[in-house]
Amino acid sequence: MSANFNFEASNDYQPAGVRFNVSLNSGGGSGRAAFSVTVDDISSGSRIDFSHKTCPAVHDFIRGYTRWLNGRGGVDAEMGADAITGPAQGDYSSGELLQVASGAIDMIDQKFTNYRDPIIDSDAYNDIVYHKDDGVAWLLINRPETYNAKRGITMDEIATALLDAAADNSIRVVVVSGAGPNGFCTGNDQSYDPDVENAMYSGTAKVDLHSIVPQMPQPVIAAVDGYAIGSGNILAYQSDFTIATTRSRFGQTGPRVGSPAAGHSVAELAGRVGQKRGREIWMVCQQYTAQEAFDMGLVNKVVEPDGLWAEVDRWIKLIKNVSPVILQMQKISFLQYNDHIWPEVGPVQQHIPEYLSSEECMERRTAFLERRPIDSSKNQPYVKLPIVSRRGE
Repeated sequence: MSANFNFEASNDYQPAGVRFNVSLNSGGGSGRAAFSVTVDDISSGSRIDFSHKTCPAVHDFIRGYTRWLNGRGGVDAEMGADAITGPAQGDYSSGELLQVASGAIDMIDQKFTNYRDPIIDSDAYNDIVYHKDDGVAWLLINRPETYNAKRGITMDEIATALLDAAADNSIRVVVVSGAGPNGFCTGNDQSYDPDVENAMYSGTAKVDLHSIVPQMPQPVIAAVDGYAIGSGNILAYQSDFTIATTRSRFGQTGPRVGSPAAGHSVAELAGRVGQKRGREIWMVCQQYTAQEAFDMGLVNKVVEPDGLWAEVDRWIKLIKNVSPVILQMQKISFLQYNDHIWPEVGPVQQHIPEYLSSEECMERRTAFLERRPIDSSKNQPYVKLPIVSRRGE
């Protein structure tokens, strides 16, 4: 490691109203370089504590950012009351330390450059960025530190924004995307904090986002750059159109991580890709490249990353050129095709309603977070259900 390495940066994110201070300093000697991050309220100049009460957006980011630093950011980081601190991992040269510092700032930029409104003492969205312009509603899932995994607050904010767009007669197209180059959406955040988020983990919206997307009158474009996994993959295949970059990947994880999705959102995939491929995607939990997803009918167009927004704009122009009310009727027609499999009660709610509090669920979620093999002894037994004739005899 370089004997002396001193890096200090303070980045203002004016619309959000916060300043991030990042330092990585060797301070001489042979020890590892010390890393730290603090956050200031620009309006008051005071340091922000990382509590959920002070600012949910900062609290949530710092938790996910600390995990990211430990896993991929090159720092053995620890989240304190108002600072992240820790040494750099390994024995780095000055050039490698600079890459660690640059990567740490880049992840902050991926999130906080997107906000258009203050996030402290504000009613503005925390986990998404939503705005409308020239007949298009733009919805960005803004949690790049978790590859845009969703917590309950995220799902409620998405539902609120989609309902707003659905009720606006001037909106012709809705575009859903994810912040940063790594993920469109990677499903539900398995690392949610039960002390502050347990009641909100599944969301409290009266109409959930996966019910809104198929029923809203406007076509929805999923602009996928990076991972579309779990309920992120559901959001992509429920959207009317999916445009993906070559670095995108698609797949389900529910049975592997103890997330018991079941019912209509599972079965409707067969209408997109057929029964065999639908069961493969949901029951085996593999991942698929953008080209593989295109070949099986999950994606409309695959483009290079630098061509994503030009392609989205092209589709927007095509959609604006046709009748909005006829498109609405066509969406209803496609929904009627799907709705013959709509269940009154899903199999999870009917047969294993306590699954989320089970040993298996906890073990699978913990193993995923700890990146270790699953203890299969915690698996629940099959539900004993009678097998009956389905011939009407």
